[in-house]
Amino acid sequence: MSAATPDESGARRALRWAILGVDRVTDLLALSLLVFLVLSIAWQVFSRYGLGSTPRWTSETALVLIGWVGFLGIAIGIRERSHVAISFVVDRFPAGLRAAAERLAPLLMLLFGGYLLVQGWEFTVQMMGVTLPSTGLPRSVQYGAMPVSGVLVLLYSFLQLAGLNTAREIGAAGEDHGDAGTTGGNEEGSV
Repeated sequence: MSAATPDESGARRALRWAILGVDRVTDLLALSLLVFLVLSIAWQVFSRYGLGSTPRWTSETALVLIGWVGFLGIAIGIRERSHVAISFVVDRFPAGLRAAAERLAPLLMLLFGGYLLVQGWEFTVQMMGVTLPSTGLPRSVQYGAMPVSGVLVLLYSFLQLAGLNTAREIGAAGEDHGDAGTTGGNEEGSV
């Protein structure tokens, strides 16, 4: 029995590192796209009012970037459990029903993630031959945010259904995952 314990902790550690890697890439991508979005809009405003001419690519770029930031934000919100919830109703439920409702939420998000993945993939494939007029990028770049977000929503919802804490902020209901080298807290169910 003692031989299985190190394997389980090694597998759990590998899972934690893999998920932290996905988290960091997601956060970095969302933050980078948000910075490019702000710079694009700032350039658009400056060139309109400062130079008297608005570049055509800025509006189109901003629309693509806001879609990506929004869909990545959905996945991050589900990971952090900061999504919209109607807690004032659920808080009035008896304890058993409240627990069932808390288990139902990740299941509904899992279904939503599946929808984003399937429908987003279909939209992305359909738009591969269509180009955006100002940038010349394939329109599939714009719709690609949906299936990417769908995969992330599926991942985080599945982990939550398995009883694992996916929140990454310090002071959240789990350990601090800001530094993968630290052990942080010891709450059961944390990844």
